[in-house]
Formats: sequence, structure tokens, C-alpha cells
Amino acid sequence: MSKKVTDPRFAHAEGYTAIAFGKNGQFVCTGGSDCLVRVFRASKSERDQEAVTLEQHSDNVLSLAVSRGKVISGDEEGMVFSFDLGTSSMADADGLSIQPSGTVLRSPLPARDTSIGNGDKQVAIATDDESVRIVSLIDMALLHTLDGHRGAVNSVCYSPDSIYLASASCDGTVRVWDMRDGDPSCVHVMHKIAYVCEPGNSMEQFKVRWSSDGRFLAVPCPDHSVKLIERNSWEVSASLAGTHSKMVTHLSWSSNSRYIASVGLDNHVVVWDVAARKSILTHACANSLCQVEWNPCENMLAFTDNTGAMYIWDDVVPVDQGHAAPFERKAAEHGTLVRDKKRSGSDAGANGLMSDLFDDTAAVDTMEIDGMDEDGSIRRGDNGDDDDDAIGDDGEGIADALDDFVIDDDGAGYVERQPPKWFAVGDQQTQSFQSGSTPWINDRRYLAFNMVGSVVSIAQDESHNTIEIEFYDKSVHRDIHFSDSFKFSMAALSETGCLFATTSTEFANDQSLRSAISEDEVSVVSYKGFSSWSSNSDWMFKLPPKEHPRCIAASSRGAAVITSQGFMRFFTCGGAQKHVLSVPNRAVTCTAHNDILLVILEAPGSIKSTHGSKRLEYEYVLLSMDDQSQLASGPCPVTPSSEIVWTGFSEEGHPAVCDSKGMLRVLHSYWKAGSASWVPILDSRKLAQDRGKRETFWPVGISAKQFIVVTCHNKARFPPFPKPILDELEVEIPLLHTDTQVGQQEAKYLSERLFHEQLCGEAERIGNEYPGGSAGQARDELEQDKLLLRLIQIACKADKTQRAVDLALMISLEKSFDAAIKIAVFQKQSSLAERLMRLKESRFASEIEYDDELDIGGNDSEAGTANGFIKRRSHRPAATYGRKQTGDERSSSIEGGYDSGKDISDTEDIASGDDSGLPPPLPVHKPPIAKIGSTPSSAGGSEQPSVAAVRPPTTSKPFNPFAVTSPERSMAIKRSNSFFDAADAHSSRLSQDASESAGDGDKDSVSPAASTKRQQIHDIESMSAEPTNKKQAKNGTMSSSKDRAQKSLLWFASKNSGDGKKDDDDSSSAE
Repeated sequence: MSKKVTDPRFAHAEGYTAIAFGKNGQFVCTGGSDCLVRVFRASKSERDQEAVTLEQHSDNVLSLAVSRGKVISGDEEGMVFSFDLGTSSMADADGLSIQPSGTVLRSPLPARDTSIGNGDKQVAIATDDESVRIVSLIDMALLHTLDGHRGAVNSVCYSPDSIYLASASCDGTVRVWDMRDGDPSCVHVMHKIAYVCEPGNSMEQFKVRWSSDGRFLAVPCPDHSVKLIERNSWEVSASLAGTHSKMVTHLSWSSNSRYIASVGLDNHVVVWDVAARKSILTHACANSLCQVEWNPCENMLAFTDNTGAMYIWDDVVPVDQGHAAPFERKAAEHGTLVRDKKRSGSDAGANGLMSDLFDDTAAVDTMEIDGMDEDGSIRRGDNGDDDDDAIGDDGEGIADALDDFVIDDDGAGYVERQPPKWFAVGDQQTQSFQSGSTPWINDRRYLAFNMVGSVVSIAQDESHNTIEIEFYDKSVHRDIHFSDSFKFSMAALSETGCLFATTSTEFANDQSLRSAISEDEVSVVSYKGFSSWSSNSDWMFKLPPKEHPRCIAASSRGAAVITSQGFMRFFTCGGAQKHVLSVPNRAVTCTAHNDILLVILEAPGSIKSTHGSKRLEYEYVLLSMDDQSQLASGPCPVTPSSEIVWTGFSEEGHPAVCDSKGMLRVLHSYWKAGSASWVPILDSRKLAQDRGKRETFWPVGISAKQFIVVTCHNKARFPPFPKPILDELEVEIPLLHTDTQVGQQEAKYLSERLFHEQLCGEAERIGNEYPGGSAGQARDELEQDKLLLRLIQIACKADKTQRAVDLALMISLEKSFDAAIKIAVFQKQSSLAERLMRLKESRFASEIEYDDELDIGGNDSEAGTANGFIKRRSHRPAATYGRKQTGDERSSSIEGGYDSGKDISDTEDIASGDDSGLPPPLPVHKPPIAKIGSTPSSAGGSEQPSVAAVRPPTTSKPFNPFAVTSPERSMAIKRSNSFFDAADAHSSRLSQDASESAGDGDKDSVSPAASTKRQQIHDIESMSAEPTNKKQAKNGTMSSSKDRAQKSLLWFASKNSGDGKKDDDDSSSAE
């Protein structure tokens, strides 16, 4: 070990160890896995003194931030604490005072990084929940929550002037936020620039840091380099590469921005000369390194390793060899970032990165800043000449750096910020991805992961990788392993084969960037078939130069490749080139199932603000793999501020997408021209919140009514290795008030109906039978009706009769409609029962549609509803329920007894014919069928001649709620004078004449009483056919089916309104 590096000082227990210097460089703070924060003296003469220990934390300390007056620390439990700094009297042996000042934040997830800004008034905190929190250090209030990252945020850093805040997440994205007003906004997003790492492991996460002059942002990159992003232009200005051989995890700028110190997984500390773009010093360590920090006022470095040890590197930069010192004396004296006026012109020119433009005058009101007058105007150099040459070697001056500044020329002391202006921009580089792929996790990554199986790429060496294809159903295919010399970066797995492809770095996404080829290399498309009868079903094509795959898809009908030249190339499973289409160069992803190809594109004319934020809109196109015809197309909606992260098909063949907010949608009615629409079927993020767990779900596929996922815990976003067990989430359409019984039942019914309609539509599209045949279709309709009957019972109990009618209109089977009428009768909803009888008559017993004008006390709106329903859903009754019942079946279905106290929600056979769970039916007596002119057989044995039996007309179902014989169980029905009074009068004469006709012994001719009987029956029929209200008189005579219904009611009413004159002989004769 170098003599300038001290021996390890074991400050903490073994584990991740954080470190930070005080702003005056007099002390250094460390935090470790022993839940402690320790403060050490930094000078050579005092560093061996005992450290000050802070014991507020109860979990591993992961982050530290130090300002002039504050120390902020965050731990793995999500607790962030604040400590006040102060210097005591010189007589004090310690000379340092640190006191706890409160709890800044309680987060449910680890606090990975902290940064103090705005003059010690605010702190930015990065946690694993994909957001950045801004908390006030004055009253500990949460000021802002910055959302937008798609992965766990592992780094935050304020610029020295606190105008900008940089944040980085585990998905490799770096965002820059403008913090100048009360509503922070994202001004720039850099994709594919940083490492893609797994959340949860602090040793493999990276940090981004602003330079001390605020001009550059340093970002560790996947090629093991450190890239410098220039402020305002947000372009890569320089790259420091060639020394680290593994991931760079932490870095620190010197106080004059001349040098950068970095540590990585290769256990090396590297010191970079920024102006020379090269490393000048390297120090190797035996253990894994955690963090590194420059002393702001000394030529000193401090770094830590995973054993809990701290090292101090004195005299780092060899000044005696002509290198500039890593700090400025004036900065050490005044504590601000200013330029030393005593520097020579050559020295200023050598420092191409220094800038005195970004000092925070608003935060530090009393400081006099070099290079700027008190009134805010720019001051030239001491000799009166322009000081442009001191900025950089490329000749850019101060005026160039001020292009984005607004001058406060009215003397008011403020500048009003202009709101973002939105405008349409042309097609930009679209970020494509492959569904089911993941980034590299150590030396492995998933190229594909779906319901068929998984494709895993394993890095071996510089020459090749290894591909492993593992199937779920091993009885169909055996697992496959082969060497991959092309280093495929994408794959599409189907039941008949697997399609592979390589792509260039320009079109690679975050997952495939590591294995991408250069722009000049030729991309390859290769197919590996699983056919057992063909000896060689593999094929391969090389694409033309400059043409690279953007996304690929494969199914049992062939393969499709969308390329960077705007081509969509179709291949058969055997390798024949089938067709080529031109598509917009905005493809995001594609996936295939059987004969359908789903393509997702960015909408044309992406919306972008002047501050750089982008609104993503998507389109979809559904194509046939057989003839390449377009089946459907249109907008593909996503949750606001989200992106599509997964596309696929259900096992039944229905297209589906999932966005970054966890909302799953399926495409409905795509088999009808112009009727396709996206339906949300599950909010997985809300489901995780309802469970009270911090977990995410990684989509795999959809099976029946279940969402198949991999559950990722602790905010991990990708499935681990080895392949995990799949979980099933029940589909639940996001309706309102799903915490209530009604909301839950409605959500279940809509889910059942949605998938039933999709099965019917898909069977109709491809010309196949419904899965399970007509019996399966009837079974599914029955399940829907059961849910509707439960909802009808709840509506009846709550006296919501209109809702009950609406629900009854959705019923599919006639048997279920009978059950709904029984529910209304049992709940004593007489008007509802009568209305349901009429609706049933209209739907199942005749061909005419229900007209509300025939309904007593009805309204026109319900008639429109009924007619609309009949036109929209004309169900053909299944064979089991549509056939005509026999007399025995009618008798058993009407007279069967059951427990009246049983709730309908407790039964599963409401509409299936099992009446055990239904309310008790009211006893119904059949009207007497008298043989006119006949007498009971006597000893003589001969019967009198008889006329045809008089039988009332019946509907298809012999159920009538008004056939009441028991007074205790009768219903309070308001009778109308036009019907029931007449029925009572005629029933009395009918009973009397029936008795007379029974005693007539003449069997050769019809008695006068029999003639009178027939005349009375004719009178009853004529009376029942007369209009009963003005509406019926206006519209003419009623239809034949309505006549039969009223006649039936007349017979039942006359039976129950007897005058007491009938005797036992009459009853015997009637029977």
C-alpha cells in the first residue's frame, strides 16, 4: 500500500460504509452497518483522536450529506435524521459540537442518497419508491415529491447554486429538475446513459455528482467510463475512460473542479485530470470499495470499503510534478466557489472547466461573489478585458454560458419564469423494447419470458455467450442449451420456435445495450425451430448494412422483424420470406400469437415542451400473420405519466398491454370492424397497496381471468435467477366502490361478461366453436346470471326497483328470468314483479318487442331501455333451457318447496333449476277443466257427452305471482275496477252454472245450462279483450300474447275471489 495512504481505521462493522467531509475540511463523517454515525478529525495531528458517535439510527446507515451547518444521514429503514453543527470555544478539547435536530423523513423504503441545497434550507432524498422527496430543513415539512422515474432512485445531487437537481435510478435513467420555482419540473431526461442495476444492493449502485463550479454533471456509464454532461445543453462533453475494468459506483469532484476521484467494483481508486481527460493516479485495494470523497480544503482523499474501514490518502495530487492543487485557497477561506484572482493567465487557461457563473446569490445573501457586481451585472476581469479565454480550450466564453439566463433589468430583484410552451416536434429516436426481456443481472439476463418458457443469455467471455431455453411443459419440448457466438440481444419465444436477433448500440434499449453491436456491423436474424419431424428447421438471415432490428415477434404462423429502415419483414416458420411492409419509424414493440401480430408505435408528432419534458402517446396496429391485412388500429391509451412496458396475448388470443403504473388493459371487440376498444381489467399497483406490501409485479402473461406475474419484493423490478415461481392475480375491473358488496359483485359480473364476449368474438372470427361447445356457452351464461341475480336481490332489499329492472335486462337465460321474478315476489315488490313478467313475455314468449305503452303506470324511458337491450343482446337460449317444459316439469318447478328464510346469496344454483336457494313460490291452483254436460260415473257406468275442455291460455312458463290462495301469504295488490271487479262478478256466475251443468244427466244433447256456460265464457273472453285504459283504446286491440296473459290473470283472479257457494261436489267435478 502507498505510504501516502493511511492504514485502515475500522470505523464500523463489516458492510456498506458511507463517508462525507465537512465543508471546511476539518472533519470527516462516516456511517456504517452498525447503525452508527461517527465524526473524525481530518488533520494528520488530530485524526487519531476518539470520534464523536451519533446513535440515533436503528438500521444500516447508507447516505451522508454535510453542509456548513447540517449533517443529514439516511438509513436502510427509511429514517433520515438531521444534526446541527457548531464550533465550540477554543478551550474545548473537541472543538466540535454536533446535536440532533430532528427527524427529516420516515420512508417505508431505504434512503439511498441525500443532498443539501438552497442554502441549507432543503434536502433532497432518494428512496427505492421511484420518487425524490424534497423536505424543508426549517420545519421538516415535505415540500415536493418528484415523480417520473421508472426504477428505484439511488442518487440525488443539487447543483452548487441549487438551480438544478440531478437524480438517477436503477434503470439507467438520469433526470435533471429545475428547482427555481415553487413547482419543480423535469427539464431533461437521459436514457441509456448510466448503469442498469438491481435495487437493494448498495454495493452495486452508482451516484451522479455535479462539479464544484456547477458546469458539468458526472455520470458513471455502462462502458465503465465517467461521462461529463454539460449544463444547459445536456450533451456529453467529455468521457473519462480506459482505467476502470468494472462498474464505477461512486465519484467525487475536487473543490476547484480540476480532478475527479472514482471507485468501482474493480477495487481501484482512480484520480482523473479532467482537463487532460485521463487518469493520473491509481490505487488498488484488497476489498470492495464503497465511497470516496475529496477534502474541499486540502490535497486529501478519504474512501471506505465493505469491511467498515476508512482510509485517508494524503498529498494525492503530485503538485511537485507540475499538477495544479485540487483546491483553491480563497474557496477555503470564504467557503464559496470563486475564482482565485491571483491565478496566472496560463493557469486559468489550463483549467478548461472552471466557471464563476453559478454562485447562489439568492441563498447566500451576504457573500460577495467574484465576477459579479452587487447589482447583478457581469463584471469583467481586473484588466478590463473580456475574460472569455479563461473558460475553456474550445474558445467558448462567458457569453455562451449565459445563453439560458434571463437578466433582471428592471431592478425588481426577481425574474418571472415563463411557463413551458408546448409544441409538436418531428419524429425523434423512438425507444424500442422487447417484451419479457430484462437488463443484465451480474452475468445473466432474460431475453424472453412468457407463458411458453424463458430464454436466458449467460455471459461467458468476449467471444461468446450461452443461451438456455427452458420450457414450462417439458412433455412437449425438452430444454435447449447452445453456444451463442453472435451474442444475441433480443429473442421472441413461441410454441414452435424461437427467433433471435442482434442490434446496434443506436437502437438497443437499456436491457440489450451491453450485448449490442457497433453501428458498422451487420445485424443477424436467426430462428431455431422446435419441430420434431423436420431434421433441420433452423434458418438465419443477415440484414443489409445500416439496417438493424428494432423489435421482433414469433408465433406458430411465422416471424416478423421491424427494422430501423422502416421495414416490417415477414418470414414463415421454415425460413421463407413471405412479405415486406413499410411502417412508420416509430415502432416501440411487437408481439404475435397464432395468426395475429400486435405492433405498438409512438403517436406521430410527439409532444415536447421547451423545458425538454415529453408526453408519450401510443398507437396500435393489429395485423394478420397470414395475409398481412389490417384487422384493427387506433390509439393505445396509457395511464398519465406512464409508458408501455409489456405487450402480449392471453392464452385465448386476446391482445393486452401493461403500462409502468401497473394498469393492465385488453383489446375488446377487435373482431368487429370499427368497434375495437381497450378495457382496463386490473390495477396491479393498487392491488399491491391494498395488500399493504411494497412489491411490484413483472408481467408474464394472461390465462383465462388471471394475470400471471412474477412478484418482485423490495421494489425489485425484474425477476431474479434462477427462474422464480409464477403468481396469479385475479382480474378485477377497476370500478368504483369495490370495497362494497355491490361493487365487488358488479366487478365480477363485468369480468365474466367481458371474457365471455371475447371468447364468442374470437370463435366467430376464426370460425371455430365456442370453447366447450353450446354446453360450455350455456354454463358461462349461467355463471353471469348468478351474479346478476345476487345483484337483483341486493337491489330489492334496498328498494332500488329501477336498478333491479336494469339488471334483469342483462339476464341471458329464461330460467334466470323466472328466478328474478321469484326474488321480486319474495321481497314483496309487486310492481317490480309485474314489470319483470311483461319483460319476460316480450323477450322469451313472443317475437314482438316490449312496449311501455302497454304497461300500467310505466314510463317511456324503460321501454327504450328494453328495446335497446333486445336489439343489442339477442341471446339464443341454450338447448337445456330453451326447450318447452312438460306438464310434470312445470308442476315440479312451481310446486317444489324450499326454505323461505335462506338468502339467495348463499346458493350457487339460482338459475340452474335448483330452487333450494330461492324464496318459496306461492301455491298456484290450476283452473278447473270442466267437461260440460258430464256427470260422475255411476253404477250404470256411462258418461254424458261432453264438450271440449275450457283451458286458459298459458305462457311458456306457468308461473304467475298473482295466483294467491292463502290470505296469510297474499300480496297487497291494488285492483282496478276495469278488470278485477268484472272478474269477480263473472266468477260467481261461472261457479253457479258449473254446479248446474254437473247435475244434468242428458248425455245425448247439451243442456241449456251448458249453453249458458259457453255464453258466459264467451262473455269473459270478450270482456278481457276490451281496452282497459285510454292508451290501449287509442292503440287498438292488444297483441295475441297480451290477450293470453290477461286471460290467465282473469282465471287466477276468479278462482281466488269465490263467493262461498261452491261445494265439495263442484271441486270433485273440476278435478
